[in-house]
Amino acid sequence: MSGPLVVLGASGDVAAAAATLPVQVVHVRLPGAPRPVDATAVVYDVDYQHPPAFLPFVDEVLAPLAPTAVVSLTELGLEPASAAAERLGVTGVPLQAVRDTRDKLRMRRLLDRAAPHLNPPYAPGDAPPDVVGALFTGNAAVVAKPVAGTGSLAVSLLRRPEDLPDSRRNPGTMLERYVPGREFSVESLSGGGRHRMLGIAEKRTSPDGFVELAHLMPPPGLTEADGRRVERAVAGLLDAVGLVDGPSHTEVKLGEDGRVTVIETHNRPGGDGIADLVRLTTGIDWRRAALGWAVGERLPAVVKQPDVPEAGTATGPAAAAGPREAAGPPRDGAAAARGVRRAAAAAPVEGAPPVAAAATVFLTAPPGRVTAVSPPPGLSGSARVVTWEVQVEPGDPVQPLRSSADRLGMALIAAPGGPDACAAAVADLLARPAVTTCPDDAPPDPSRP
Repeated sequence: MSGPLVVLGASGDVAAAAATLPVQVVHVRLPGAPRPVDATAVVYDVDYQHPPAFLPFVDEVLAPLAPTAVVSLTELGLEPASAAAERLGVTGVPLQAVRDTRDKLRMRRLLDRAAPHLNPPYAPGDAPPDVVGALFTGNAAVVAKPVAGTGSLAVSLLRRPEDLPDSRRNPGTMLERYVPGREFSVESLSGGGRHRMLGIAEKRTSPDGFVELAHLMPPPGLTEADGRRVERAVAGLLDAVGLVDGPSHTEVKLGEDGRVTVIETHNRPGGDGIADLVRLTTGIDWRRAALGWAVGERLPAVVKQPDVPEAGTATGPAAAAGPREAAGPPRDGAAAARGVRRAAAAAPVEGAPPVAAAATVFLTAPPGRVTAVSPPPGLSGSARVVTWEVQVEPGDPVQPLRSSADRLGMALIAAPGGPDACAAAVADLLARPAVTTCPDDAPPDPSRP
Protein backbone atom coordinates (compact mmCIF):
# COMPACT_ATOMS: atom_id res chain seq x y z
CA MET A 1 0.00 0.00 0.00
CA SER A 2 1.37 3.40 -0.95
CA GLY A 3 2.02 6.10 1.61
CA PRO A 4 -0.17 9.15 2.17
CA LEU A 5 -0.31 12.32 0.13
CA VAL A 6 0.80 15.33 2.19
CA VAL A 7 -0.90 18.61 1.21
CA LEU A 8 0.23 21.97 2.58
CA GLY A 9 -2.17 24.87 3.06
CA ALA A 10 -5.24 23.39 1.38
CA SER A 11 -8.26 25.65 1.00
CA GLY A 12 -11.70 24.16 1.53
CA ASP A 13 -12.08 23.46 -2.20
CA VAL A 14 -8.63 21.85 -2.45
CA ALA A 15 -9.26 19.72 0.65
CA ALA A 16 -12.56 18.56 -0.86
CA ALA A 17 -10.76 17.59 -4.08
CA ALA A 18 -8.05 15.75 -2.12
CA ALA A 19 -10.72 13.73 -0.32
CA THR A 20 -11.78 12.19 -3.65
CA LEU A 21 -8.34 10.68 -4.30
CA PRO A 22 -7.83 6.96 -3.55
CA VAL A 23 -5.08 7.62 -0.98
CA GLN A 24 -4.80 8.70 2.64
CA VAL A 25 -4.42 12.48 2.84
CA VAL A 26 -2.37 14.32 5.46
CA HIS A 27 -3.07 18.04 5.70
CA VAL A 28 -0.48 20.45 7.06
CA ARG A 29 -2.07 23.80 7.83
CA LEU A 30 -0.95 27.03 9.42
CA PRO A 31 -1.96 27.39 13.08
CA GLY A 32 -5.47 28.82 13.25
CA ALA A 33 -6.41 27.92 9.67
CA PRO A 34 -9.84 26.31 9.11
CA ARG A 35 -9.88 22.55 9.57
CA PRO A 36 -10.63 20.48 6.42
CA VAL A 37 -14.13 19.01 6.33
CA ASP A 38 -12.79 15.53 5.43
CA ALA A 39 -13.14 13.57 8.67
CA THR A 40 -10.77 10.84 7.45
CA ALA A 41 -7.85 13.19 6.85
CA VAL A 42 -4.97 13.54 9.30
CA VAL A 43 -4.34 17.19 10.17
CA TYR A 44 -1.25 18.84 11.64
CA ASP A 45 -0.87 22.48 12.60
CA VAL A 46 2.61 23.86 11.94
CA ASP A 47 4.05 27.07 10.52
CA TYR A 48 5.39 25.68 7.26
CA GLN A 49 6.55 29.16 6.25
CA HIS A 50 9.10 29.13 9.12
CA PRO A 51 11.91 26.63 8.34
CA PRO A 52 13.17 26.32 11.95
CA ALA A 53 9.72 25.01 12.89
CA PHE A 54 8.86 23.17 9.69
CA LEU A 55 12.02 21.18 8.92
CA PRO A 56 12.11 19.38 12.29
CA PHE A 57 8.41 18.60 11.74
CA VAL A 58 9.30 17.07 8.37
CA ASP A 59 11.97 14.89 9.96
CA GLU A 60 10.14 13.89 13.11
CA VAL A 61 6.49 13.68 11.99
CA LEU A 62 6.26 13.33 8.21
CA ALA A 63 9.22 11.03 7.64
CA PRO A 64 7.81 8.18 9.79
CA LEU A 65 4.58 8.36 7.75
CA ALA A 66 6.55 7.44 4.60
CA PRO A 67 4.47 9.70 2.33
CA THR A 68 4.22 9.13 -1.40
CA ALA A 69 4.37 12.84 -2.21
CA VAL A 70 4.29 16.33 -0.71
CA VAL A 71 2.50 19.06 -2.66
CA SER A 72 0.76 22.40 -2.26
CA LEU A 73 -1.63 24.44 -4.40
CA THR A 74 -1.28 27.66 -2.40
CA GLU A 75 1.37 30.24 -3.28
CA LEU A 76 3.07 30.40 0.11
CA GLY A 77 3.09 26.62 0.40
CA LEU A 78 4.84 25.90 -2.90
CA GLU A 79 8.44 26.21 -1.73
CA PRO A 80 7.92 24.50 1.66
CA ALA A 81 6.18 21.56 -0.04
CA SER A 82 9.01 21.13 -2.54
CA ALA A 83 11.62 21.48 0.19
CA ALA A 84 9.87 18.78 2.23
CA ALA A 85 9.56 16.44 -0.77
CA GLU A 86 13.24 16.90 -1.58
CA ARG A 87 14.25 16.33 2.04
CA LEU A 88 12.19 13.13 2.22
CA GLY A 89 13.16 11.90 -1.24
CA VAL A 90 9.55 11.58 -2.39
CA THR A 91 7.51 12.90 -5.32
CA GLY A 92 7.16 16.65 -5.55
CA VAL A 93 7.98 19.58 -7.79
CA PRO A 94 11.76 20.22 -7.90
CA LEU A 95 12.62 22.97 -5.43
CA GLN A 96 14.81 24.82 -7.93
CA ALA A 97 11.96 24.94 -10.45
CA VAL A 98 9.64 26.41 -7.82
CA ARG A 99 12.17 29.08 -6.89
CA ASP A 100 12.76 29.87 -10.55
CA THR A 101 9.04 30.48 -11.11
CA ARG A 102 8.38 32.46 -7.92
CA ASP A 103 11.37 34.78 -8.48
CA LYS A 104 10.39 36.84 -11.52
CA LEU A 105 13.91 38.12 -12.14
CA ARG A 106 15.36 34.61 -12.06
CA MET A 107 12.63 33.49 -14.48
CA ARG A 108 13.53 36.31 -16.89
CA ARG A 109 17.21 35.36 -16.84
CA LEU A 110 16.39 31.73 -17.58
CA LEU A 111 14.23 32.83 -20.52
CA ASP A 112 17.09 35.01 -21.75
CA ARG A 113 19.14 31.84 -22.17
CA ALA A 114 16.46 29.47 -23.48
CA ALA A 115 13.73 31.57 -25.16
CA PRO A 116 14.65 35.28 -25.20
CA HIS A 117 11.83 36.08 -27.64
CA LEU A 118 9.36 35.49 -24.78
CA ASN A 119 10.84 38.30 -22.64
CA PRO A 120 10.13 42.04 -22.73
CA PRO A 121 13.04 44.40 -22.03
CA TYR A 122 13.57 44.30 -18.25
CA ALA A 123 15.94 45.24 -15.43
CA PRO A 124 16.18 44.90 -11.66
CA GLY A 125 15.16 47.92 -9.63
CA ASP A 126 18.75 48.67 -8.63
CA ALA A 127 20.05 48.74 -12.22
CA PRO A 128 22.19 51.75 -13.27
CA PRO A 129 20.21 54.83 -14.37
CA ASP A 130 21.13 54.39 -18.04
CA VAL A 131 19.81 50.81 -18.01
CA VAL A 132 16.56 51.88 -16.37
CA GLY A 133 16.25 54.81 -18.75
CA ALA A 134 16.60 52.53 -21.77
CA LEU A 135 13.40 50.73 -20.78
CA PHE A 136 11.49 53.96 -21.48
CA THR A 137 12.86 54.28 -25.04
CA GLY A 138 10.26 55.53 -27.50
CA ASN A 139 8.00 56.87 -24.74
CA ALA A 140 7.32 53.33 -23.56
CA ALA A 141 5.76 52.82 -20.15
CA VAL A 142 7.39 50.54 -17.59
CA VAL A 143 5.79 48.21 -15.05
CA ALA A 144 7.32 48.10 -11.57
CA LYS A 145 6.44 45.08 -9.45
CA PRO A 146 7.90 43.03 -6.61
CA VAL A 147 10.27 40.26 -7.69
CA ALA A 148 8.28 37.79 -5.56
CA GLY A 149 4.88 39.49 -5.48
CA THR A 150 1.40 38.08 -6.12
CA GLY A 151 -2.17 39.32 -6.35
CA SER A 152 -1.33 42.56 -8.24
CA LEU A 153 0.05 43.96 -4.97
CA ALA A 154 2.46 46.91 -5.30
CA VAL A 155 2.32 46.87 -9.12
CA SER A 156 2.52 50.29 -10.72
CA LEU A 157 2.88 51.81 -14.19
CA LEU A 158 5.70 54.33 -14.68
CA ARG A 159 5.76 56.90 -17.48
CA ARG A 160 9.23 58.35 -16.78
CA PRO A 161 12.39 57.08 -15.03
CA GLU A 162 11.93 59.65 -12.28
CA ASP A 163 8.54 58.12 -11.45
CA LEU A 164 10.38 55.23 -9.79
CA PRO A 165 10.61 56.16 -6.09
CA ASP A 166 13.87 55.70 -4.21
CA SER A 167 12.16 53.13 -1.99
CA ARG A 168 11.81 50.82 -5.00
CA ARG A 169 15.30 51.22 -6.44
CA ASN A 170 16.41 47.90 -5.00
CA PRO A 171 16.89 44.27 -6.10
CA GLY A 172 13.45 43.37 -4.72
CA THR A 173 11.81 45.36 -7.53
CA MET A 174 11.39 44.18 -11.10
CA LEU A 175 11.12 46.67 -13.98
CA GLU A 176 9.64 45.55 -17.31
CA ARG A 177 8.67 47.49 -20.40
CA TYR A 178 4.89 47.53 -20.63
CA VAL A 179 3.61 45.21 -23.36
CA PRO A 180 0.30 46.13 -25.03
CA GLY A 181 -2.08 43.44 -26.20
CA ARG A 182 -4.62 40.92 -24.99
CA GLU A 183 -3.74 39.14 -21.75
CA PHE A 184 -4.36 35.44 -21.27
CA SER A 185 -3.70 32.81 -18.64
CA VAL A 186 -3.07 29.17 -19.44
CA GLU A 187 -3.68 26.14 -17.22
CA SER A 188 -1.32 23.24 -17.88
CA LEU A 189 -0.49 19.87 -16.34
CA SER A 190 2.97 18.49 -17.04
CA GLY A 191 4.23 14.94 -16.81
CA GLY A 192 7.72 13.80 -17.72
CA GLY A 193 8.36 17.07 -19.54
CA ARG A 194 5.20 16.90 -21.68
CA HIS A 195 2.82 19.79 -21.13
CA ARG A 196 -0.92 19.27 -21.52
CA MET A 197 -2.92 22.48 -21.92
CA LEU A 198 -6.27 22.37 -20.15
CA GLY A 199 -7.64 25.80 -20.92
CA ILE A 200 -6.93 29.39 -21.90
CA ALA A 201 -8.71 32.29 -20.22
CA GLU A 202 -8.71 35.96 -21.16
CA LYS A 203 -8.51 38.65 -18.49
CA ARG A 204 -10.50 41.79 -18.01
CA THR A 205 -8.61 44.21 -15.78
CA SER A 206 -9.06 47.50 -13.92
CA PRO A 207 -8.38 50.76 -15.77
CA ASP A 208 -4.73 50.71 -14.66
CA GLY A 209 -4.46 47.22 -16.17
CA PHE A 210 -3.30 45.33 -13.09
CA VAL A 211 -6.22 44.21 -10.91
CA GLU A 212 -8.13 41.34 -12.50
CA LEU A 213 -11.88 41.93 -12.81
CA ALA A 214 -12.89 38.90 -14.90
CA HIS A 215 -11.59 35.74 -16.53
CA LEU A 216 -13.32 34.32 -19.64
CA MET A 217 -12.74 30.73 -20.81
CA PRO A 218 -12.37 30.24 -23.72
CA PRO A 219 -11.43 33.72 -24.91
CA PRO A 220 -13.83 35.24 -27.45
CA GLY A 221 -12.26 35.63 -30.85
CA LEU A 222 -9.01 33.79 -30.15
CA THR A 223 -8.01 32.20 -33.46
CA GLU A 224 -6.57 28.74 -33.89
CA ALA A 225 -3.21 30.17 -34.95
CA ASP A 226 -2.98 32.58 -32.03
CA GLY A 227 -4.02 29.89 -29.59
CA ARG A 228 -1.21 27.69 -30.89
CA ARG A 229 1.25 30.54 -30.44
CA VAL A 230 0.16 30.96 -26.84
CA GLU A 231 0.46 27.24 -26.15
CA ARG A 232 3.94 27.03 -27.71
CA ALA A 233 5.09 29.98 -25.63
CA VAL A 234 3.87 28.37 -22.42
CA ALA A 235 5.58 25.08 -23.28
CA GLY A 236 8.82 26.95 -24.01
CA LEU A 237 8.63 28.75 -20.69
CA LEU A 238 7.97 25.57 -18.71
CA ASP A 239 10.92 23.91 -20.42
CA ALA A 240 13.14 26.90 -19.61
CA VAL A 241 12.37 26.83 -15.88
CA GLY A 242 12.53 23.03 -15.65
CA LEU A 243 8.92 22.50 -14.64
CA VAL A 244 8.55 18.94 -15.94
CA ASP A 245 5.85 17.63 -13.59
CA GLY A 246 2.76 19.11 -11.98
CA PRO A 247 0.31 21.94 -12.54
CA SER A 248 1.06 25.43 -13.78
CA HIS A 249 -0.71 28.72 -14.34
CA THR A 250 1.01 31.03 -16.82
CA GLU A 251 0.12 34.58 -17.81
CA VAL A 252 1.05 35.95 -21.23
CA LYS A 253 0.34 38.90 -23.51
CA LEU A 254 -0.47 38.49 -27.20
CA GLY A 255 0.43 41.49 -29.36
CA GLU A 256 -1.27 42.57 -32.57
CA ASP A 257 1.78 41.28 -34.45
CA GLY A 258 1.26 37.78 -33.04
CA ARG A 259 4.19 37.96 -30.64
CA VAL A 260 3.63 36.27 -27.28
CA THR A 261 5.32 37.73 -24.20
CA VAL A 262 5.45 35.87 -20.90
CA ILE A 263 4.30 37.85 -17.88
CA GLU A 264 4.76 35.25 -15.12
CA THR A 265 4.10 31.65 -14.16
CA HIS A 266 3.29 29.62 -11.03
CA ASN A 267 3.46 25.88 -10.34
CA ARG A 268 -0.16 25.70 -9.21
CA PRO A 269 -3.60 26.18 -10.76
CA GLY A 270 -4.74 29.74 -11.21
CA GLY A 271 -6.74 31.40 -8.48
CA ASP A 272 -9.79 33.60 -9.00
CA GLY A 273 -12.05 30.61 -9.61
CA ILE A 274 -10.15 29.55 -12.75
CA ALA A 275 -10.28 25.92 -11.59
CA ASP A 276 -14.07 26.20 -11.77
CA LEU A 277 -13.84 27.51 -15.32
CA VAL A 278 -11.79 24.46 -16.30
CA ARG A 279 -14.38 22.21 -14.67
CA LEU A 280 -17.33 23.94 -16.34
CA THR A 281 -15.79 24.01 -19.83
CA THR A 282 -13.96 20.65 -19.91
CA GLY A 283 -15.52 18.48 -17.20
CA ILE A 284 -12.10 18.05 -15.55
CA ASP A 285 -11.74 18.66 -11.82
CA TRP A 286 -8.60 20.80 -12.07
CA ARG A 287 -7.95 20.87 -8.33
CA ARG A 288 -8.10 17.08 -8.13
CA ALA A 289 -5.86 16.67 -11.18
CA ALA A 290 -3.37 19.20 -9.78
CA LEU A 291 -3.01 16.98 -6.69
CA GLY A 292 -3.54 13.57 -8.24
CA TRP A 293 -0.57 13.60 -10.62
CA ALA A 294 1.70 13.20 -7.58
CA VAL A 295 0.09 9.87 -6.65
CA GLY A 296 -0.10 8.47 -10.17
CA GLU A 297 -3.59 9.65 -11.15
CA ARG A 298 -4.04 10.06 -14.89
CA LEU A 299 -5.77 13.12 -16.27
CA PRO A 300 -9.24 12.07 -17.49
CA ALA A 301 -10.37 12.59 -21.03
CA VAL A 302 -12.52 15.64 -21.57
CA VAL A 303 -16.18 15.38 -22.46
CA LYS A 304 -16.68 17.06 -25.83
CA GLN A 305 -18.18 20.51 -25.67
CA PRO A 306 -21.35 21.17 -27.61
CA ASP A 307 -21.10 22.97 -30.91
CA VAL A 308 -21.91 26.66 -30.61
CA PRO A 309 -24.35 27.94 -33.22
CA GLU A 310 -23.00 31.48 -33.14
CA ALA A 311 -21.73 33.26 -36.20
CA GLY A 312 -18.26 34.67 -35.76
CA THR A 313 -17.28 32.54 -32.78
CA ALA A 314 -13.64 31.52 -33.01
CA THR A 315 -12.66 27.89 -33.22
CA GLY A 316 -9.22 27.60 -31.69
CA PRO A 317 -7.54 25.63 -28.95
CA ALA A 318 -9.39 27.69 -26.41
CA ALA A 319 -12.73 26.97 -28.05
CA ALA A 320 -12.00 23.40 -29.08
CA ALA A 321 -12.99 20.35 -27.14
CA GLY A 322 -10.62 19.57 -24.39
CA PRO A 323 -7.06 19.71 -23.19
CA ARG A 324 -4.13 18.72 -25.34
CA GLU A 325 -0.39 18.49 -25.30
CA ALA A 326 1.67 21.36 -26.65
CA ALA A 327 4.66 20.85 -28.86
CA GLY A 328 7.70 21.55 -27.13
CA PRO A 329 -7.92 32.00 -3.21
CA PRO A 330 -11.03 33.54 -1.13
CA ARG A 331 -9.97 36.98 0.04
CA ASP A 332 -8.50 37.23 3.53
CA GLY A 333 -9.55 39.93 5.95
CA ALA A 334 -12.31 40.95 8.30
CA ALA A 335 -15.13 40.29 5.86
CA ALA A 336 -13.83 36.83 5.04
CA ALA A 337 -13.39 36.09 8.74
CA ARG A 338 -17.11 36.74 9.26
CA GLY A 339 -17.88 34.26 6.50
CA VAL A 340 -18.61 34.76 2.82
CA ARG A 341 -22.26 35.09 1.89
CA ARG A 342 -22.68 32.65 -0.97
CA ALA A 343 -25.75 32.26 -3.13
CA ALA A 344 -26.10 29.47 -5.67
CA ALA A 345 -28.28 30.85 -8.43
CA ALA A 346 -27.95 27.71 -10.54
CA ALA A 347 -26.08 25.08 -8.58
CA PRO A 348 -23.49 23.15 -10.61
CA VAL A 349 -24.19 19.47 -11.09
CA GLU A 350 -21.27 17.08 -10.69
CA GLY A 351 -20.67 15.14 -13.89
CA ALA A 352 -22.74 17.58 -15.97
CA PRO A 353 -21.59 17.99 -19.59
CA PRO A 354 -19.29 20.95 -20.25
CA VAL A 355 -20.69 24.31 -21.28
CA ALA A 356 -19.35 26.23 -24.26
CA ALA A 357 -17.95 29.08 -22.13
CA ALA A 358 -17.70 30.28 -18.55
CA ALA A 359 -16.32 33.24 -16.62
CA THR A 360 -15.55 34.60 -13.20
CA VAL A 361 -16.47 38.24 -12.57
CA PHE A 362 -15.32 40.23 -9.54
CA LEU A 363 -17.45 42.68 -7.65
CA THR A 364 -16.03 46.12 -6.92
CA ALA A 365 -17.31 49.49 -5.76
CA PRO A 366 -16.01 53.02 -5.23
CA PRO A 367 -14.23 53.53 -1.90
CA GLY A 368 -16.40 54.48 1.03
CA ARG A 369 -18.87 52.54 3.13
CA VAL A 370 -21.26 49.84 1.89
CA THR A 371 -24.90 50.90 1.82
CA ALA A 372 -26.45 48.00 -0.14
CA VAL A 373 -25.62 44.60 -1.63
CA SER A 374 -27.54 43.19 -4.60
CA PRO A 375 -28.77 39.59 -4.96
CA PRO A 376 -27.67 37.47 -7.94
CA PRO A 377 -28.98 39.12 -11.11
CA GLY A 378 -30.58 37.58 -14.13
CA LEU A 379 -28.46 37.68 -17.28
CA SER A 380 -29.42 38.07 -20.91
CA GLY A 381 -29.65 35.08 -23.23
CA SER A 382 -28.72 31.64 -21.94
CA ALA A 383 -25.97 32.83 -19.59
CA ARG A 384 -26.62 32.18 -15.92
CA VAL A 385 -24.99 32.93 -12.58
CA VAL A 386 -23.77 29.67 -11.05
CA THR A 387 -22.48 31.10 -7.76
CA TRP A 388 -22.60 34.58 -6.26
CA GLU A 389 -20.20 35.36 -3.41
CA VAL A 390 -20.26 38.68 -1.58
CA GLN A 391 -17.65 39.38 1.09
CA VAL A 392 -19.05 42.64 2.46
CA GLU A 393 -22.30 43.81 4.01
CA PRO A 394 -23.87 47.21 4.73
CA GLY A 395 -21.65 49.25 7.01
CA ASP A 396 -18.37 47.69 5.88
CA PRO A 397 -15.58 49.97 4.64
CA VAL A 398 -14.43 49.68 1.02
CA GLN A 399 -10.84 50.53 0.13
CA PRO A 400 -9.58 51.85 -3.22
CA LEU A 401 -8.99 49.08 -5.75
CA ARG A 402 -5.21 48.62 -5.53
CA SER A 403 -4.89 44.82 -5.50
CA SER A 404 -6.93 41.64 -5.72
CA ALA A 405 -7.50 41.80 -1.96
CA ASP A 406 -9.63 44.94 -2.43
CA ARG A 407 -12.28 43.15 -4.50
CA LEU A 408 -15.60 42.58 -2.77
CA GLY A 409 -16.84 39.26 -4.15
CA MET A 410 -17.10 37.03 -7.17
CA ALA A 411 -19.69 35.65 -9.57
CA LEU A 412 -19.24 32.43 -11.52
CA ILE A 413 -21.05 32.46 -14.88
CA ALA A 414 -21.89 29.63 -17.28
CA ALA A 415 -22.67 30.54 -20.89
CA PRO A 416 -23.95 27.68 -23.07
CA GLY A 417 -24.25 30.17 -25.93
CA GLY A 418 -20.49 30.34 -26.36
CA PRO A 419 -17.61 32.79 -25.89
CA ASP A 420 -19.36 35.80 -27.41
CA ALA A 421 -22.44 35.30 -25.24
CA CYS A 422 -20.16 34.89 -22.24
CA ALA A 423 -18.34 38.14 -23.04
CA ALA A 424 -21.67 39.97 -23.29
CA ALA A 425 -22.76 38.60 -19.91
CA VAL A 426 -19.46 39.65 -18.34
CA ALA A 427 -19.79 43.18 -19.72
CA ASP A 428 -23.36 43.32 -18.43
CA LEU A 429 -22.34 42.22 -14.96
CA LEU A 430 -19.32 44.55 -14.75
CA ALA A 431 -21.62 47.46 -15.60
CA ARG A 432 -24.00 46.70 -12.72
CA PRO A 433 -23.40 48.14 -9.24
CA ALA A 434 -23.62 44.89 -7.26
CA VAL A 435 -22.29 46.69 -4.18
CA THR A 436 -23.36 50.28 -3.50
CA THR A 437 -21.23 52.62 -1.40
CA CYS A 438 -21.26 56.19 -0.20
CA PRO A 439 -18.25 58.30 0.77
CA ASP A 440 -17.35 58.02 4.44
CA ASP A 441 -18.04 61.73 4.91
CA ALA A 442 -21.42 61.65 3.10
CA PRO A 443 -24.52 62.51 5.16
CA PRO A 444 -26.86 59.59 5.89
CA ASP A 445 -29.71 58.90 3.46
CA PRO A 446 -32.94 59.80 5.34
CA SER A 447 -34.93 57.37 3.16
CA ARG A 448 -33.00 54.41 4.61
CA PRO A 449 -33.85 53.00 8.04
